[in-house]
Order: sequence, then structure tokens, then C-alpha cells
Amino acid sequence: MKGAPGEDLRPNLWAWTTRYGDLMAETVFTYAAPGLKFGRGASVEIGFDLHQLIGASAARPRVLLVTDAGVAATGHPARIAAQIVERGLEVTTFERARVEPTDESLEEAIAFARTGGPWDAIVAVGGGSAIDTAKAVNLLVTNEGELFDYLNAPVGAGRAPAQPLLPLVAVPTTTGTGSVWATHCGRDGHPPEVKNRLTPPPQPPPLA
Repeated sequence: MKGAPGEDLRPNLWAWTTRYGDLMAETVFTYAAPGLKFGRGASVEIGFDLHQLIGASAARPRVLLVTDAGVAATGHPARIAAQIVERGLEVTTFERARVEPTDESLEEAIAFARTGGPWDAIVAVGGGSAIDTAKAVNLLVTNEGELFDYLNAPVGAGRAPAQPLLPLVAVPTTTGTGSVWATHCGRDGHPPEVKNRLTPPPQPPPLA
């Protein structure tokens, strides 16, 4: 609702709420957020954080870092990977995440992860597309099936994951992506104007 500069919209808002309030029957909402770590040098601690999330089960934990070519060119993913390695973890980087993930780009990332696994954790460095790609990879390396098995019905089967997901740490390089908060994973479909999500939704990253 937008008015003229200086206009008091409260009476109009009340009238709108009174008139259309029956369309908003849901009045209670639950909002889940990941642990957020921010400040200069926060990414230096990711190796330590991964050890805390993974636990002591793996002697040399294996981490898959997901990013895209544009972000990789800045050098930040390589720097973060090196910092993780310094903490005694092994890192493999997938840098072909696509801006606005498609079936093909997600399937490529999933195939890469399945072939190179098993993994103990996943790190996403980039915007919402890299983080969403990492969410899809996380779901499909821990659970059997294909991408369409987990897409929301009626496009996909809407299957619920049977196995728990790996720890996922998101390092957003853009503001306003929202992917670090969202429990779903966005995917551009066919035709291009159709956008779907994986559901039941993957968990949001436990740390960002």
C-alpha cells in the first residue's frame, strides 16, 4: 500500500484489514533462522565451526565447497578453502553452480558430488544460486533418487527425505539473497517462467 508523501496510511490500512481480513485467516507463523556469524574475519573460523558440526567421527573430514565461476574468480572461495584445509580438513571445490539454477545445472552438481563422495560437510560460497545448489546437492548425496523425486507436487513426487542431511555452512557474498534463511531450494523449470522448489524442504544452513 503506497500513498502520497507525508500521507497517513493508518486509516486506509485499517479499512483494508477490516475488508480483507477474512482472506488472512492464518495469524500465527513460525520463523526458523540459522546461527549467524558476522564480522571482519568471520570466515577464518569456518574450519573450526565445521569440526564442531561434524564431530570427531572422521579422522580427516571431507568437505565439498560449492560456488560459481564469477565468485570463484574473486579468489574468496580459494581463500576460504585454504583456511579450512589449515584446520585439517580436505576440501574439493565445485565452481559450476549456475545463476538461477536449472535442472541441468543442479543435476551436474549432484553428479559431481555423488561421484566424488562421500562427504562429511558442505560449504556454499556465493549468492542464493550457489547456496540453493548446495542445498540440492546436500539432499541428493544423502538420499537416493533423482531431483524430480523431491520436487513439489504436481511437478515432482514431493518425496520426503529418508536420511538426515550433512552439515551445511553458507557464506553469502551478496545481500538480500534470503537463501541462508529459507528452508526451500529454488529451481528454474521448463518453461523458463515456471519456478519450483524442492519439497519437503531441505533444512536451512545451520550456520551462515
